[in-house]
Amino acid sequence: MKELAVVGRSVARKDAVEKVTGSALFGDDYRHPGQLYGRFYRSPLPHALIRNVDVSKALKVPGVRGVVLGSDVPYYFGPFIKDQTFLALEKVRYVGEPIVGVAAASLEAAEEAVQCIKVDFEPLPPVLDVLAAAQPGAPLVHENWSKYEITGLARPIANTNICDLFTLRKGDIETGWREADVIVENDFYVPMIQHATIETHVATAQVDTNGQITVWSPTQSPFYLRQELAYALGLPMSNIRIICTRVGGGFGSKHEMKAEALAVSLALKVKGRPVCVRFNRQEEFSGSVVRGPAYIRVKTGAKRDGTLVAQHVVIHWDTGAYSTYGPRVNYNAGFSAAGPYSIPNIKIDGYCVCTNKPIGSAYRGFGVPEISFATESLLDELAGELNMDPLELRLRNALVEGSIAATGERLFSVGVKPALEAVAKEIGWQGPVAGAKRRGNSLQSVPATQQGSKGEEGYPVMGGKVRGRGVACFCKLTGTPSQSSVVIRLNEDGTFTILQSGIEMGQGIETVIPQIVAEELGISLEKIKLSPVDTAYSPYEKSTTSSRCTMHVGNAALAAVKELKEQLCILAAGAWGMDVASIQIVDGKITASGDLTKSIAIDRLAESGILKNKPPVVGHGSYATADIWDSPDPETRQSSRSTVYWMYGAQAAEVEVDLDTGQVEVLKIVAAHDVGRAINPDACRQQVEGAVMMGLGNAMMEEMILQQGVVVNNNLTDFKVPTAMDCDFPVQVFLVETMHPEGPFGAKGIGEPGLCPTAPAIGNAVYAALGKHVRDLPITGEKVLKIIGKL
Repeated sequence: MKELAVVGRSVARKDAVEKVTGSALFGDDYRHPGQLYGRFYRSPLPHALIRNVDVSKALKVPGVRGVVLGSDVPYYFGPFIKDQTFLALEKVRYVGEPIVGVAAASLEAAEEAVQCIKVDFEPLPPVLDVLAAAQPGAPLVHENWSKYEITGLARPIANTNICDLFTLRKGDIETGWREADVIVENDFYVPMIQHATIETHVATAQVDTNGQITVWSPTQSPFYLRQELAYALGLPMSNIRIICTRVGGGFGSKHEMKAEALAVSLALKVKGRPVCVRFNRQEEFSGSVVRGPAYIRVKTGAKRDGTLVAQHVVIHWDTGAYSTYGPRVNYNAGFSAAGPYSIPNIKIDGYCVCTNKPIGSAYRGFGVPEISFATESLLDELAGELNMDPLELRLRNALVEGSIAATGERLFSVGVKPALEAVAKEIGWQGPVAGAKRRGNSLQSVPATQQGSKGEEGYPVMGGKVRGRGVACFCKLTGTPSQSSVVIRLNEDGTFTILQSGIEMGQGIETVIPQIVAEELGISLEKIKLSPVDTAYSPYEKSTTSSRCTMHVGNAALAAVKELKEQLCILAAGAWGMDVASIQIVDGKITASGDLTKSIAIDRLAESGILKNKPPVVGHGSYATADIWDSPDPETRQSSRSTVYWMYGAQAAEVEVDLDTGQVEVLKIVAAHDVGRAINPDACRQQVEGAVMMGLGNAMMEEMILQQGVVVNNNLTDFKVPTAMDCDFPVQVFLVETMHPEGPFGAKGIGEPGLCPTAPAIGNAVYAALGKHVRDLPITGEKVLKIIGKL
């Protein structure tokens, strides 16, 4: 295999200096001449009819330039079900829903005017229990799904709160239960959490005198945003321009339209004046989007030797007041609910349910971290019933090259087993103890702690500390079909500019794509720059989600390089008076076969003279997966190719549990992830390390607390996220390279996967130490004390 010069090297990030010096411009850093500030009156009730709105006093506040109501902007939007309006119409469905907007010359004036608005409500019974909401006859959040336009993959059930039903079937589940020697079943719960990005939602919008709309936004998906606005407003896409600012954290929260719709609403009212809308932290919790809670029931059966024969998973997703990306979360998690295992009989039922709560939407992993917590936790309980080592159980059933997935497709580029083996070796996994009932890797002897007599479950009755190790793995697909486009322009000085629309939000696309291009052209990385993303001139990109950009944008970039090389060969042939068929580009040099005197290094094109008075050299490339995608059957989800690639990985955790306080301390986490090929190894490791810390928060501290639909911990003091002090433990990351045959230089994706197995690995380590699972996240000291009988 040819040694690569740039790909596979841990080069410095191209955006590093800009960000660490503070010169990067984020959404709220932009100031425009004549800019106004927008604030909104938001619903104080979870469910109510709007009887009257009085804005007369607000209009008299000095500095107010415009007030907008829902009736002024009665536009519907949504990725799968167009059930949401820019501002509430007729009724509100969650606390924090915007009803009236104010644009003023100062933020203070806008705030004052909002305080003057009076709204009369007729309260309705709130729908707050997702399991009750899913039942026939429950009060409806949306009275009639059929009145909305339904696009994409959503399957709402009429006369219910279920906005999407997902089903997957493989084999015969009843046959599986009959064949099983051991069956385990349990319920799990993951709470509502906030993305907690450093930068809150923000957007500035301006409508000029010709009706042209320009939006400045830290969006993850500028072309999707343009599409949504064009559809809602009934305008051609050419009338809408999205200029992307730097993104101060996304994790899925900035994939859909939020602050942008509000800014446009006001900009339409005060035409010609730019209006900036920035959410405060409280609005971020109640009025943006969250990761919705979920109840998950898992039932798994196995032969006595540990061979898995059946799995049934039922998921109830609480997607809040509007459907948004709930159906996609349901879809993604449903495909991953069987785990990275070969199981002949599978039944998955996913229900995406609307309630009168904050809107559930995309969150890093699109449902896979949640489903992995449930299925991987139950797998350890199954191992205990089988008296089998949990690692051995996973290795026995793990998918390998050529395995048939839950979807019926034959798999390739599968790195589950190498990942499991890597984390087990590094964590110091111990084999089964003869005659002992297995429940993971328990390490009962802890130096410098008092040891009492062991209770039935193995922990000291009198107190002290115990340790345990746990392991978990996962599989996740990337969204398919989708498309990416790239344009590469050769500049007069021999440098190259890449135009593409994948958004840099920490994952490293601004470095990885230039690495791919530099490798293919055979030039130095310093000669390549990326242009800022602006839909007025940047090429189409579906979205920066689903860990898809390295594969999709990378392949589009390779196609653009191919076209660019063809043009360079034509220019060289003309300059040398030779047939273009004799010109070739090898190792970064344009050469003529049979004539060693003819050679130009691409790095030195500007000095060669072949560009003078010639047409511009511009390469265009695109990569789309519609032609390789086999649309899954909507009932069974069986398909010959449900996705362009699957992502796999495993993590192991070691924890120490204080039996007096119930507090859990993570001592070490080891992660191994199948990346296909690591284009930039350090960037891959950084992604996983950051995801592990995010997973630590999901597992042990993060939970939005609601009382009658009101978020009561809507700030970063009461909603706990990990700090550097919480993350003071070693994290070891291994990269498994399985070389995907269709990826650029073999690469797949790594943006989301690092989060998926963290919570179950920690949970299984606690289970190994205590012999009992905390089945509802987060794993708090209080919950630990309850399961060991001390509360």
